[in-house]
Amino acid sequence: MAHYKKNRQISVNLTNYWANNDGVLTPQFDNGVNRYIINNHIGHASITYYNAIPENITGNYSGTSDGRPNMIVVHETANPNDSIWGEINYEKSHYNNAFVHAFVDNNSIIQISNTDHEAWGAAYPANGRAVQFEQVEVYGGWNFAAELVNAAYYTAYKMKQYGMYPRIADGNLSATLWSHHDVSSYLGGTDHTDPDSYWSNRAWTNFGTGYGMWDFTMLVNYEYALLQ
Repeated sequence: MAHYKKNRQISVNLTNYWANNDGVLTPQFDNGVNRYIINNHIGHASITYYNAIPENITGNYSGTSDGRPNMIVVHETANPNDSIWGEINYEKSHYNNAFVHAFVDNNSIIQISNTDHEAWGAAYPANGRAVQFEQVEVYGGWNFAAELVNAAYYTAYKMKQYGMYPRIADGNLSATLWSHHDVSSYLGGTDHTDPDSYWSNRAWTNFGTGYGMWDFTMLVNYEYALLQ
């Protein structure tokens, strides 16, 4: 990361940083979960690839002018008792009903479908525009924080790959970062509200605070900046 003026607060990509005496930046997050991530130096896993979904199931993105994705949709499995491989194996056997591009937990980022092709995770019109991934439910503060880091890194990595910049969904259809609940609210075709309750439950249980899409967007901005 670039060095800046010393001993002062600056703002980069909507995130406040403190530049220390050497000019090195440390993010100054408002949210307690994000602060825990930074204070404990929690890093991301590497992306691994497992071809679980046949590529000929879908083609290029039907909802964009160039056939490339222009948004990311964040999901959560709503299954409190499953593992990342349990979820992957289920989608491998049931992809004709629904599937996403990738799964994350506290240890892994596993892409199961080519992100150059549509997935079937949030109905249309979102399917025609979005790279989509699922978070598997995890327990404990460290595990939840590590999963968020993996989710933010995967989001930032895919945004960088496809020329997007992190912009939280707020009713503007050009936004790039969407929860499944945002899709239900602004695009339609689905009525799911994930990952709201999962994030809220784990953040309150483990950190005594909330966690929402704005907090996640700040974490994505941070990971995105590290990719530059």
